[in-house]
Amino acid sequence: MIQVMNWFSMAIGLIPLNRKQSELNLVVDYAMMAIVPVLYLFCYLLINLTRSFGLCFLDACNSVCRLSNHLFMHLGAFLYLTIALMSVYRRKEFFRQFDERLSAIDAVILRCQRVAETDQKKAAAVRHSVAYHFTWLFLFCVFTFALYYDVKSLYLTFGNYAFIPFMVSSFPYLAGSIIQGEFIYHVSVISERFEQINTLFEKINQEARHRHAPLTVFDIESEGKKERLSAEGKVAFGHEQKLAGEMKSQAEQQKTDEDETDSSQDENEDDFDYDNAQIVENTGSTSESNLPDLFMLHDKILSLSVITNGEFGPQCVPYMAACFVVSIFGIFLETKVNFIVGGKSRLLDYVTYLFVIWSFTTMVVAYIVLRLCCNANNHSKQSAMIVHEIMQKKPAFMLSNDLFYNKMKSFTLQFLHWEGYFQFNGIGLFALDYTFIFSTVSAATSYLIVLLQFDMTAILRNDGLMS
Repeated sequence: MIQVMNWFSMAIGLIPLNRKQSELNLVVDYAMMAIVPVLYLFCYLLINLTRSFGLCFLDACNSVCRLSNHLFMHLGAFLYLTIALMSVYRRKEFFRQFDERLSAIDAVILRCQRVAETDQKKAAAVRHSVAYHFTWLFLFCVFTFALYYDVKSLYLTFGNYAFIPFMVSSFPYLAGSIIQGEFIYHVSVISERFEQINTLFEKINQEARHRHAPLTVFDIESEGKKERLSAEGKVAFGHEQKLAGEMKSQAEQQKTDEDETDSSQDENEDDFDYDNAQIVENTGSTSESNLPDLFMLHDKILSLSVITNGEFGPQCVPYMAACFVVSIFGIFLETKVNFIVGGKSRLLDYVTYLFVIWSFTTMVVAYIVLRLCCNANNHSKQSAMIVHEIMQKKPAFMLSNDLFYNKMKSFTLQFLHWEGYFQFNGIGLFALDYTFIFSTVSAATSYLIVLLQFDMTAILRNDGLMS
């Protein structure tokens, strides 16, 4: 489904052709990105300058129909021209860079995966796949119905020239929705990689949960050693030989359980390089040896989120604005006009239903964008929560080597600052999460209260729709 959308995006000039190839050919790669906007401007100027092929210039179109059609047409022009202008800055480098980083991330993830998926994980993957394909199928059906209704109505009115008013009515909203579909795809890929990392973190957490707690508790930050409180509540200090024996038994038990060599005990934290270090691969199960790679992967996916938001985030602003205006005016037309004089004017009914259909369509796309962006943020936060839970359990590998503890502590602290630094947003104007729905609904309610107070009886009576 995403491949079909990519082909359609290239066909209507939203993304360059051959975007994954390093060779640059301006004529071939960016031809459609110039031809389609020129075609749209030609149709737009043809309708507004010559006053032909326009629904608003027909004699059967009354004042309400004319106002609604003008709003829908000019709002679509704002949406499409803004998106087309921003698409000029979309180069092939983003798609190549995204694919290269994603391939590197997938290679490290595959290397870190130790155990085959269980039945529950397979079932979750199946459910995720079903939800993914169902979402795209639902969007495809919604857009097919919207386009079918618009094309059918325009063909009944303009005949073979229906393509011209279609380019200035529904095409801008279709192009804006396809761009948001590209954004949805890239965010879903990022969210899926976060889920895979969380699975690996959770595997380490489960191993730490099933192991017995060590006898000696180390205060890593002060490099001291404390024993458990006695039954009377007093601290009993052991002899040096007893402490050394306990440490030796813990080390032997750790080697027996994990079946790996801990070569980092003799190294200093300041001399350890996570990027150049060679960690012994655990061929059995996912273990703490994967932690440096998982921390590195998490940072790479976060950087991938930044460049993706920088590429598609600015185009969310005009799309959300158009969705807001179309939804408000659609509700107004449906309640104040169509509810009273529905069925008396075919063109007015067409414009009213056009607002309702595209308001529903754009709201569905906007909701999916917000949902996936919110899920990606939650999955990234979940990684830090799992790491913090591992730290609270104080597993043996963390106690025997404070290097892991310090790195885990730095990871959670770093993500705490990152949460305030980055979130999927529309160039900083609003955050792409569920709070945006609440703010939009509250603002729309205020505008609707004002609009619904208008008395439309005099206007409808002058147009001959009411006796």
